[in-house]
Amino acid sequence: MGKKIGLYIHIPFCKKKCLYCDFVSYENVENNLVSEYFNSLQRELIFYKENYDIEIETIYIGGGTPSAVDPKHIERLIEFIYSNFKVKENCETTIEANPESLNEEKLKIYKLLNINRLSIGIQSLNDIELKVLGRIHTSKRALEILELAARYFENFNVDLMIGLPYQNIESFSKTLETVISFGPPHVSVYSLKIEEGTYFYYEYDSLKNYLPSEEEERSMYWLAVERLYDFGIYQYEISNFAKKNSECKHNLKYWDCESYIGIGSSSHSFFEGYRYSNVSDIKEYINSIKNGYLAVDTKEYIDDEEMEKEYIILGLRKIEGIDLLKLERRFNIDFMKKYKTQIEKLKKYGLVEINSHFRLTKKGMDLANIVWQEFI
Repeated sequence: MGKKIGLYIHIPFCKKKCLYCDFVSYENVENNLVSEYFNSLQRELIFYKENYDIEIETIYIGGGTPSAVDPKHIERLIEFIYSNFKVKENCETTIEANPESLNEEKLKIYKLLNINRLSIGIQSLNDIELKVLGRIHTSKRALEILELAARYFENFNVDLMIGLPYQNIESFSKTLETVISFGPPHVSVYSLKIEEGTYFYYEYDSLKNYLPSEEEERSMYWLAVERLYDFGIYQYEISNFAKKNSECKHNLKYWDCESYIGIGSSSHSFFEGYRYSNVSDIKEYINSIKNGYLAVDTKEYIDDEEMEKEYIILGLRKIEGIDLLKLERRFNIDFMKKYKTQIEKLKKYGLVEINSHFRLTKKGMDLANIVWQEFI
C-alpha cells in the first residue's frame, strides 16, 4: 500500500503582483519559460514516482495565480499525475484563481480535468480597498466570477481579508453579506500582514493612519464568525469556515501533521520525517531539475520532540482542538503530566479549555500567538 500524501503544486506566475504579497511569484513571464517550468514540474514528479510508492489523496494547485496560465499547461500536468500515480477516487483537487484571469471557458476546462474545488481570491468587494491592495480586478468583475463559480462548482472557497487600509466594519459587513448570498461552501478570512520586502512594508508610515485599529479588526473577525455560522458555514480553523463536509482536506493534512509533498519553486514538503523546501528562483529551479537534481534549498529532520510541539501548535489552530487520546497514542506521552505548567497557566488566563480535547477559548483565539509560544 502506497504512502498517503497531499500534493501541493506551486505555479509562481501572475498578471500583477499585489502590493502586500510576499509569496514567490513573477509577473508577465514569457511563454517559453512557463512551458519550461511545467516540464520541470513533471521531471520533479518522476523522481517521486521512481523512488517512492505513494498514493495522492489531495491535490492543491496554488501560486502565484494558477488561473493566469494557459489551461493547456494545467491539463497536461493533471493528465501526467493521473497517468503516473495512484490517485484516490474523487481526490479533492483545488486550483487557486483570481477574478481578473478567470473566465467561463477556463471553469469548463477545469471541471473536465477532475478539478473539483475552486479557491477564488476575492479579498474585498469594495473598489477602494481593492485598489489600495494593488488588485487589478474590480468588485463588478468579482461578482461576475462568484456567479460563475456557484454555477460550475459545487465546492468553492472565497478568500476574504480584514484589517485593510480604508476598511471599516460597515464595508467588511457589506462584502461579507454579498459573498454569503452566493452560497459558498467554504470561506477563508485572513488578516492583512505587513511582510518584509513588500510594497506595504516600505510604505507602512504612509499607510498606518488608514489601517483599522486592532479592536476594529477583531470586530470584523467575530462578525464573520457569527454571520457565517448563521448561514451554516461553521468555523473549523482559526481562519477557515465551511459547510458540513466541505472542509479543505488538503489543508487539514497540514494542521494534522500528515505527509505532503510540494513541487515547484519555493514549495514546502513534510515527508519521510523531513521538512524541506525548494529554491525560490524559477530559473535556478528549472536548471537544477534539468540537470537531474532536486531543487532543494533547505532540509531538516524533524525528531519526535519537535514533531510533538508542532502537532500541538497546529492542532490548536483547529476549532475542535487536539484529540488528547490521539496525541498521547501518537507520541506515547501523558499530556496532562508533561505540560502541566503550561496548561495551568493558560487555563488561569482563560485561554484554553480541556476535556477529551485541548482547545482555544474565544479569548485564546484572539491571543493565539501567546498560547503557541508556550509550546515552542
